[in-house]
Amino acid sequence: MRPYLRVANVFEDRIDVTDLKEMDFTDVFDRYKLHPGDVLLNEGQTPELLGRPAIYRGAPEDVAFTNSLIRFKAGPSVTPEWALLVFRHHMHSGRFKRESRITTNIAHLSATRLKTVECPVPPLDEQRRIVELLEENLSHLDAADTELTRAQSKSDALLLTALRSHVEGLRSTGAQFARIGEVAETNLGKMLDAKKSNGEPTPYLANINVRLGTI
Repeated sequence: MRPYLRVANVFEDRIDVTDLKEMDFTDVFDRYKLHPGDVLLNEGQTPELLGRPAIYRGAPEDVAFTNSLIRFKAGPSVTPEWALLVFRHHMHSGRFKRESRITTNIAHLSATRLKTVECPVPPLDEQRRIVELLEENLSHLDAADTELTRAQSKSDALLLTALRSHVEGLRSTGAQFARIGEVAETNLGKMLDAKKSNGEPTPYLANINVRLGTI
């Protein structure tokens, strides 16, 4: 039994190994074993996250990957760090999405289609210079994002406190309460059917589109 990485472990520029599964790779482990510098891309994801990439940097050791991920092994003209930046750009710009095959709300990117996607190839020194510059800027953005997350958490806590105070406080005022079905009409949306492709496509909202207070 060998540990392996799957989509649930590979985030943008980050590999989470807190929940590793194991599988029997007898006779094929060498083929699927990861090596430091391998770039992994999500083969299947929601369209906007298709191709989400991260670099395997050697930890944990002796780990493999499954067919839900695509491995990119950089050649002599490209550094893994440069490829990672290009892939992040392709993910956010929708370039990978253009090469996708979509089933229901999941997009798929095959290794064959990945090979047809363009990749800028400046000289190695220029690749390293750009990577160093962007990583410095990204570190500042990560710090700002952390502060925004803290502020958002505080704001959410204040909102929930206010909601609890005002809604639950109505009970003490003698306000009338009704069942939801008595004051509104509710229904589930249409079930998706990937086999039907006739007619004009209509945009729709799914779980991923609905967030607390926003769509």
